[in-house]
This record gives sequence, C-alpha cells and structure tokens, in this order.
Amino acid sequence: MADEDNSDQPVRKSRNVKFMERIDSSEEVINTDREGYQTPTPNERHNIKTKESDDKFDWCGLCYEDFQDPRILPCMHTFCFKCLDEFVEQTSEENKFPCPLCKISTSIPNGGVTAFKSNIYVSAMQASLQMEAKKSVCETCEEALEAQTYCLECKQNFCNKCGNIHLKMKLSKEHHLVNSLQTAEKDGHRMKSYTFCDDHRQEITLYCCDCSIPLCDACQIDSHEEHDLQNIVEYAKETKQDLQNSIDLLNNYLPSLKDRLTDVQLYEKEFVTAKQNLAGVIKARAVALHKEIDDVSDKFLEEIEKEIQVEEDRSKIFKSRVSEAVRFASQQITAANHYISFGSNPDVAAGRDTLRRHLHAAFKLLPVGFIPRVNVIFSSSNSGDTISREMFGNISKRGKLNMDLKQEASYKVPGQHLIRGIAPVSGGKAWVACGFDQRLHLINRLGSRIRTIRLGKEIDIDYVTSDSNDSVYISCRKNRCVKVLNRDVRIRDLAILNDYPRGIALSHTSDLLVCATKSSTYDNYKHSDKNVVMKYTHNGKVITEFERSKQHMKYPRRITENINGDIYVSDHKESCVHVLTLEGRHKRKYTGTEGNLIGEPCGLTCDRYGHVLVTDYKNHCVHLLDQQGQHLCNILTEKDGIKNPFSVAVDDDGFLWLGCSLGMVHIFQYLL
Repeated sequence: MADEDNSDQPVRKSRNVKFMERIDSSEEVINTDREGYQTPTPNERHNIKTKESDDKFDWCGLCYEDFQDPRILPCMHTFCFKCLDEFVEQTSEENKFPCPLCKISTSIPNGGVTAFKSNIYVSAMQASLQMEAKKSVCETCEEALEAQTYCLECKQNFCNKCGNIHLKMKLSKEHHLVNSLQTAEKDGHRMKSYTFCDDHRQEITLYCCDCSIPLCDACQIDSHEEHDLQNIVEYAKETKQDLQNSIDLLNNYLPSLKDRLTDVQLYEKEFVTAKQNLAGVIKARAVALHKEIDDVSDKFLEEIEKEIQVEEDRSKIFKSRVSEAVRFASQQITAANHYISFGSNPDVAAGRDTLRRHLHAAFKLLPVGFIPRVNVIFSSSNSGDTISREMFGNISKRGKLNMDLKQEASYKVPGQHLIRGIAPVSGGKAWVACGFDQRLHLINRLGSRIRTIRLGKEIDIDYVTSDSNDSVYISCRKNRCVKVLNRDVRIRDLAILNDYPRGIALSHTSDLLVCATKSSTYDNYKHSDKNVVMKYTHNGKVITEFERSKQHMKYPRRITENINGDIYVSDHKESCVHVLTLEGRHKRKYTGTEGNLIGEPCGLTCDRYGHVLVTDYKNHCVHLLDQQGQHLCNILTEKDGIKNPFSVAVDDDGFLWLGCSLGMVHIFQYLL
C-alpha cells in the first residue's frame, strides 16, 4: 500500500527507476501555473541533462551498474555474471532463455552461466581507464620504464619491449595486452593479441568470404584453396569501417531518442499539477453549490482519477518503449565499439554479420515516433436552477499529437473500384486489392505500379495481408477460402471455410485470424446469422472460434491484433470496433467520442507502438486510438483530401498506406 510506513525496510529500486537515474540526472522545470498538459519548451528540455560519463552505456543492462565479472552471450550482449545467472534462473525453459536485450533465444551451455565467456573487451576498457588514471612502470625489466601495456591474463604492466616479448612466449602468446592511449595512437590498436587456429595452431591470417570464417595458411591448403579469400587485416579494416558508418548513423539518432524520453518525463510531471488544478476547480465548484452537490462532486473526482490513470498508463507504456529503444540502440553501439577498439582481426571478422544485424535491427526502432498528449478538462455549467450533473459541469478530453503527416505519393488503380486491402512487403512496396476482383497490383511508395497478377476468373479478392517473409494471405469471399501467395508469386490454398471469409490478420504467433460471416455482404445480414472470428494455424487447421455463443458481434468486417494481444474487429452493422482478449473474450467496444461518433468502421491496423488506426468510410477520416482503445484524435480527415477511406496499413519503415474509393491509394510519412 502507498500509505504504509516502510521506513525500516530497505528500498530496492525497480529496473526502470535505476535505468532512468543512470540515463538522466535531471533538473526538470515544470510550469505549475498552467492547466492541463503542454509540450515542453526548449528551456525545459535543456534542463534535463544526461550524465556525460554514461553516454557510452558501459554498464550492465540488467542492474544498470558498472560491470562485475562481465559475461558475453553469443548475440554479443554483455551482462554481469550474477545478474545473468539470476535472469537465467527466472526465465529459462527447456535449457534456453531469451537475451534480456534483443530477446534472441540462447542455449545454456553445459557448464551453465559460468561457461559463458568473460567479455575481454569490457575488461580491456576498464584496464585502459585505470592505466590513464594511474601511471605505472614495467614490472619485468630492470630499467623500470614507464608501462605502455597491461596484460589482462597476467594482470601485469609492461613496457613496449617486454610486452612484445611476452606475446612471443609459448605460455602467453594468446594473452591480451591493452595499450596505453599513447601506444594506441602509434600502432592503431587499443589491444594487441594473436589468434591461432584450433586445428593447426598457426596464426590466423586469412578470411574465407565463401565460408565466413577466419583461417590460417594451413586451412587454406587443406580445404579453402578455391574459395574467395581475403587478408584478415584488410578484411577487419573494411569491417571496422562498415561498422563505424553504422555507429555514426545510429549515434545521430540517439539524441532524438533521448529527447523523446525527456518529453515523457515532463509529461508525467504534469500529471501532478493537472490533477491538483482539476481537483481544485471541482472542489471550489462544489463549495459554491453547497452540500446539495457533494455526491455529484465525488463522482466527478472519481472520473478525473480514472482519466488521469488512463493517461499515466499510456505514458508508462510509451516511456517503457522509448527507454527500451535507447537502451537497445546504445548497447548495439557499445558492443560494436568494443569490437572496433579492442577486437582482434579474426574476432572482428567473425563478428561482422552479428554486429551488423544488431545495428540494423536498432534502426527499426527509429525514430520512436510521436507522443500522444491529452488534456483532461473540467467545464462548469451555468444554466438551470436544479442541482444536477449537467449543471455542475462535465469532463472532456482534448488530444494533441506532435506529429505532421506528409503525403509521400498517391496512386490510382485503373477503374473506379474501392481499395479493399493493402499488404505491405519489403522494399517499400505493397500488394493492393481493388474491388471484388481477381487481380492484385504491386505498387511502390513512389506511386508507381510494378506488376499486376491475376488469380483466376472465378476468384474475387476481399482482403489481403502479409507476413515478415513477404508472403501474402488473400481472403477470397465467394470461393470461401484463404489463399497464400509466396515471394515467388506461387499461390496455394491455406484454408477452406463453410462461411464467407472477410477480413484476415496474422497474430504474433503466426496464427491466422479470419472474420467469417454467413452472408457474402453486410446488406444480406440476418439477425439470426452467427458471424464469428476464427483462428487457424499457419497450416490452415482450425484452432478455435470466437464469440459464437455470446454473439457480441453482428457483422465482423476487418480484424487486427495489437502488440499487447488484444484483437480489434470492425463491425459494420453495429458501427463500432470490438476489442477482444487474446482468448476471444469481449473487453469493450469503441464507437467514437462525443461529437465524433464513428460512422462506418472499415479497415484496421496497428503500428509498432500499439496505436490502432481505424478508417471511417462514412465520415471520411481515420481515427487514432491508444493501446487501451481510447481515442486520441483523427489523424486524417476530408480536409487532407481523403474520400471514403476503407483500407489501411503501416509498413515496416513507418509509412502509412490508405486505400479509398475510386481506386485511390494514398501514402503518408507516419512514423518517420
């Protein structure tokens, strides 16, 4: 309980609190005179300062403290041994656990967490800092020259001469010598070591581009003579430059990520002021109207608390994502910097693909996007003599988004048909279904058509969606089936239905969700029809059926799954959007807001931050909802040149695709 006295108990900070403290030693300035929420001013932004010493993120991603016995995973992310051991114990299943940072499944070695290698690069960084902080002398030569290198294995200081001898000795030839900054500037290496082939015990000198492995000269003779080989030094140099280019690009985005985090922090601070101001206004109004309205006053205070809680929950979700993006991007930079600075040439060469994959994965989190802001406003009523809720006032929300959608391109599909479905694929392209037709059109973000394919005369396409492999799933209404079109443009049947398939979507577990109706169009709907949502495996086998017994939905038309597992279904007959749990239980329905009721909900999609986009065909607009299904704003309206929006999709690069009447497809910059 928040009011309990825990003064005698040690306080253990949560991971999020410790992360925020590590990221930010903030001195926020909040304008307490204003009501509601406002975007922070530039001065307020600059009052949130980041520790310069923490910019490199050279600390554990689990405890947010300096590394203690750092252990590196196969995905090249590093954590304290103790932290990693506790994490594995809590999360492991079937001898595997997800990396705390990138979530990649990792097998536990035979010796347990102890068997994971120590991160030699973190140790090298720590040794390098110690060498600069305290000058030492060589511990082996009689001249007592100034130490220029430090052996991580022997924990001894050497001058350059003794260090070179140390690496030539049989027992220490594979040791790692960390150079002082002065020495590193001369030979270009922060750490010096030699790597030897496990099979022949010869020094690694080559890299096989065909096999993607470092080699010695004997390996070349044995089995790689006909392969594409490159000198390991040159290959490592190219790899370092390639990684550095990616690091530079990611570093340019990191400040914007931190700005987003700052915005959320300031927004959270405003909750306190807003709650106090709103409560004060309501209480003053209650005193003016005396005891007759005390009951109404209490109800309003409860509603304010509820609405503020919604905003706090939304902010926490957004802050968690931004924090994860900052942490993920920064850890990628750190891991790559370690390899560039201290990695041996073979290590750099061997780790190239993994490091590049992680650096490129970090770009998918960028930019973080927009921060939804909603004002909770109390308005007094001055009419009437009877004390009532209406006379006391009302609570409303006014949303504001710091975003500006810019139209990238438009494309008109031949004919005057309605764009029924859009399925984005890689390369800035999307498959478009127009009308109940047998054709699919592939267009790009420049508004150009690349190709058109026909699925057959008897096929009418109602909707399309796609997966991460660029396979396209097609609901064929009259044929009562769902087909799959792979990247090679080969088509096959996935599922045969007894009902008419309308909207379809893929879940996060790759299951197929299908809106199944008894009539081919909503005009033929009968009250006795049992229209449902079906779930199929990726092989087309039925898993379950939603809502047949409870009958919450009248005519499910389109469907999508959000990142939290909630399922959104647009219902044409009820003019609403149903929200279901992952198991299919009905949670709530969205009908719009006061003065902004949804007219004819059609297309649905979710972006990577959990926002839900709903097209309103009748009112010529697109509703934007938060992850809780609360309305934020209409991001596109008829003023933006939108006419009868029907289908909507967001591609992996953050572009918004909108399909409308008259064969029009509009493409907007959205999460950019």
